[in-house]
Amino acid sequence: MVSSDVIECFRSRSRECVIMTGKVYEYCMFHNEHAVLDLKLRESGKFVDQLHLCEANKTFKGGTRIQALRLVESSFVKPHLLDAEKAFHPGYSWGPSRKFPFFRKRKMARKNETIQRNHVHRILREIDDTDLVILSDIDEIIDSRFADEIIEKAKQYGIVSIEMHHTLFYLNLYSTNWQEVWPNSPANYAYRVFVLTGARFRSLHEKSDRLRRRGEWNQLGNEVHLIKGFKGFHHSWLGDEDAALEKLASYAHSVSEHRPDLADANGKVTREALAKFIRAGESIFPGNRLEIRSFEEIQPLASISSDRDKFAKFLL
Repeated sequence: MVSSDVIECFRSRSRECVIMTGKVYEYCMFHNEHAVLDLKLRESGKFVDQLHLCEANKTFKGGTRIQALRLVESSFVKPHLLDAEKAFHPGYSWGPSRKFPFFRKRKMARKNETIQRNHVHRILREIDDTDLVILSDIDEIIDSRFADEIIEKAKQYGIVSIEMHHTLFYLNLYSTNWQEVWPNSPANYAYRVFVLTGARFRSLHEKSDRLRRRGEWNQLGNEVHLIKGFKGFHHSWLGDEDAALEKLASYAHSVSEHRPDLADANGKVTREALAKFIRAGESIFPGNRLEIRSFEEIQPLASISSDRDKFAKFLL
């Protein structure tokens, strides 16, 4: 974990270079993903005033979760505990259906994800028009070298999104066709991260989760300005098989959305199966093509370049 001393060093060195506006707030859900949080702290720490992390005490699927934000040592991180007992729905719920018998059992994991992502609207109530709000996931990291450009465009358009490189498991293992894996989604992992002025954030006619889903469905091309060129990295599933197994047990996707050989005969994902995919550099998503790219071909985040030894274990 990055210490508060390191972060303050980053901030004092680089905040002066960022186009000054109001304060910059970033909001992410947190699910014990410390490896990628390290990168988020290093990069966002250069231009973000407050990083708000929201951690629930249960998984989206209703499982138990160990609180981990207490381990984060950084003065600009603002932790928020979401009491899942009060906020989340139970694992399953009965509701209406369009098909006979017009009543069905529905999984609530996706609904719970929506609740946690939308918690930002409860947290960031007292912001000024000139402040900026960044809506992202913990593994979606804005490249701080482009902070000036992104901030200036957000001030100009009110709301912008960016294109991002997309890696799986390793920092140099790149997904080449995610828009095919997730049908009809925009290329270059666009319209997932949004940067808004405070005025635009408060006047949104839809909440954060809906904005993101419409972005994933490629429905925002006429509404949100997209800054062309890669401006960040989606370093997804960064970690070993234990981290991946915990994420699979936590997040809203079902096992059926992954490779069929990921689960055993009982439909359970095992640590051994995950280890096989990760060590071979193969995706757990069907049809997802991965390629190793060198740092000479795609320049990594400055935080990685400046501390290559620390991140060597995440290279294939």
